[in-house]
Amino acid sequence: MDWNILWLIFAVLFSVCSFAPLLDSQHWFVKFFDYTRLQLLAILIGMFTVFFFFEDKESYQNMVGLIFLLIAILHNLSILYPYFPRFKNRITTASEEISLLSFNVQQDNREYDRVIELIRRQNPDLILTMETDKEWQNALIEIEDVYTYSVKVPLSNRYGMHFYSKLPILKHQEHFLISREAPSIEVLLRDQDNNVFVFWGIHPPPPSPTEKPSSKQKDGELMMLAKLICEIKQPVIVAGDFNNVCWSPISKLFVEITGLRDARIGKGFKSTFPASLPLLRFPIDLLFHSQTVLIHQLKVLSSIGSDHLPLFSKFSIIPFTTESNTHISKSNKIEMKEKIMQGKKAAKVENE
Repeated sequence: MDWNILWLIFAVLFSVCSFAPLLDSQHWFVKFFDYTRLQLLAILIGMFTVFFFFEDKESYQNMVGLIFLLIAILHNLSILYPYFPRFKNRITTASEEISLLSFNVQQDNREYDRVIELIRRQNPDLILTMETDKEWQNALIEIEDVYTYSVKVPLSNRYGMHFYSKLPILKHQEHFLISREAPSIEVLLRDQDNNVFVFWGIHPPPPSPTEKPSSKQKDGELMMLAKLICEIKQPVIVAGDFNNVCWSPISKLFVEITGLRDARIGKGFKSTFPASLPLLRFPIDLLFHSQTVLIHQLKVLSSIGSDHLPLFSKFSIIPFTTESNTHISKSNKIEMKEKIMQGKKAAKVENE
């Protein structure tokens, strides 16, 4: 076997995979290469290193492979660079810190004690759970002595959602943004310093061979959420299992339309899924926030028996501030409407 030829084939193949998400396709297979961009970068760097062990480094075929690798590595780095951790001075001109614990329990996981023990140990102010059905709701009654405020949407279709809070809930609403199978929760809260803010919990369906054939419903749901967030005047926090990596084009569009910030920027990748395969993990349990919300801590916690790892954060509200109206460009407005229409159409076809 000619190892040089084999190296060249894989160098070109993995390089091309890095650019596949640029295609105008919402099929799960194309999206897969966006989700695994970290792993692709590691493979490309490994193959680049192997090049220096070849005897004939200056052959035409090896130089072609090297050029492909360099372009693909630089492309991936340009996308992932903002998420590499950077030191930042802590800002203290804000209200008291609020802690949030969000996690997908994996509905069939019945290790209730591990989840309750985690909640007791972390003692967060806010809790968002996903894939929680009636059985999970009954098990979590145990924490309601501390979390006296709650919003409960138990479902047995892996899209149930529960929200528990120590902070007063002033108002709440359950949304079904694109499909009746996937709820979202909107909650108006007041912190200890009397600052009012809005929390959104979301869990759109993933594009995968076992779920949805494309990302149309997920993208449509995120765009519908973006549209609603643009109408909110208070500071906003959005958390949940987005089934979408933070560096994807739809995440970038979501940020651009809403004016929210990605909490992972400068803080590391904080990969949460799949919990059982550390080398294959990517970040799909996301956190976005208004510019008037300061993120002080963001970390991934240990396993609770689910296929997702929990995400823990601490944030605070800058006092006496309101969110300015977000200006949506004409092109973004058109794209947002198109994706919402595509999502609704895909959900309708799925339910027929």
